[in-house]
Amino acid sequence: MQRLSIPSRARRVLTAWVGALLALVLLTSCTDREPAPEETLGVEVSGAFGSLPVVTFDPPLPLEESSVETLIEGDGRELVPGEPVVMTLTAYDGEDGELVEERGVGDARTLLLTPEDVGEDLYPVLVGTKEGSRLLVRQPVEEEGVERMLVLVIDVRYSRARGEPVQPPEGLPTVQVAEDGTPTITLPEGDPPAELVVQPLVRGDGAQVRPGQDVTLQYTGITWESGQPYDSTWDQGKVPRTVVLGETIPGLRDGLVDQTVGSQVLLVIPPAQARGTDTLVLVVDILATSGGDEGSVVQGG
Repeated sequence: MQRLSIPSRARRVLTAWVGALLALVLLTSCTDREPAPEETLGVEVSGAFGSLPVVTFDPPLPLEESSVETLIEGDGRELVPGEPVVMTLTAYDGEDGELVEERGVGDARTLLLTPEDVGEDLYPVLVGTKEGSRLLVRQPVEEEGVERMLVLVIDVRYSRARGEPVQPPEGLPTVQVAEDGTPTITLPEGDPPAELVVQPLVRGDGAQVRPGQDVTLQYTGITWESGQPYDSTWDQGKVPRTVVLGETIPGLRDGLVDQTVGSQVLLVIPPAQARGTDTLVLVVDILATSGGDEGSVVQGG
């Protein structure tokens, strides 16, 4: 199967991100220090799910054993071992309360739920957690011989579109969605449209996609001329892909800008806005965005 050839930074960024952030988070502190009875962590987290959280506490935090607290109980699918998980991790230094910016702040990442990908300590925490959950992890770490607390907020993102269904007009390709979220596209009779078609099928309630952002998505695509599959993340183990919006094909770029996170969008892309040969028909689930002018990350609820 040919691929859509969407430039993606997910895998190369992932390697550095896992090595840097998760390795730091999951290191067990070797300290023997016992906290005084009156010492508490006193960590408060605010902000909408999927947005950059606001974490407040009085630094420095005393060294404590690691703990995990569910701040928001999600209503999505339960995470299953070996399957993809999309999540946002935001770390704060317990010593000074500062955001640990070099650890990939607010970026949505796709991992496989295995001990190798997410770490042996985080793996049992995530198994069975529902998408839409927010977790607060408090972890003692040691880096360069210095022991301190790390405060980590994990948002477990949705792996398929969520929102209000939209009835498309007649004459467009029709889409059937399987129970697991996999879309199937059926083409109508006749020639393909000459202009770009952008038709929401599900309207999410997240923020609008902005130019220049990275977008995490699921998609499947066929060519109009042959009706044959072109590329699909659903066929590749249901692993969402993060694309650089400004570097992808013009029809996908223009079709996703201003759509809302959580939406499912039908795109009919003429050759001039695709690869110059075939008309592409894509069904895209917009899962998350990061970057852009404000550098924020958003997720439909």
